[in-house]
Amino acid sequence: MKVKTQYPEKMEYIAHTEWDGKTGGTARLRDAELIFDTPETYGGRGQGLCPYRLFIAGILGCLNNTFLDVQRRSGLRLLSFSLKGHLIVQFDGEGYTISKFIVTGAVEVAEDELYLGERCVELAKKYCPLTRSTKDCIPIEYAITVTER
Repeated sequence: MKVKTQYPEKMEYIAHTEWDGKTGGTARLRDAELIFDTPETYGGRGQGLCPYRLFIAGILGCLNNTFLDVQRRSGLRLLSFSLKGHLIVQFDGEGYTISKFIVTGAVEVAEDELYLGERCVELAKKYCPLTRSTKDCIPIEYAITVTER
């Protein structure tokens, strides 16, 4: 059964990068600009965001926004919410690959809403577009706790 969405069926995002003449560059998005650079460990200057960190932030931001969408729809009384990402990148003899992504977090909900808070976390993990798209190539481990106050 196909689920009907209240959001657009298709969305497109475009970015443009330009080399800075050294070891990084600038990414231009519709309404934002990001400076990225190669970390010093890899011979860069470390003068901007490392692409791995941008990846972590993108995944966490997508999980965050998906959770908040589910939370709003469910009426969950949310008191606090935070996520932390840990990306493991390994050299496999030929090149680097992401071998694991660990997401930890804490959700605090109002009294008597523990089950609903846990359900919202499960739905966010299930429906986050970025984790849905990468789950078959990057193992993701979750350790998100839900408590009530």
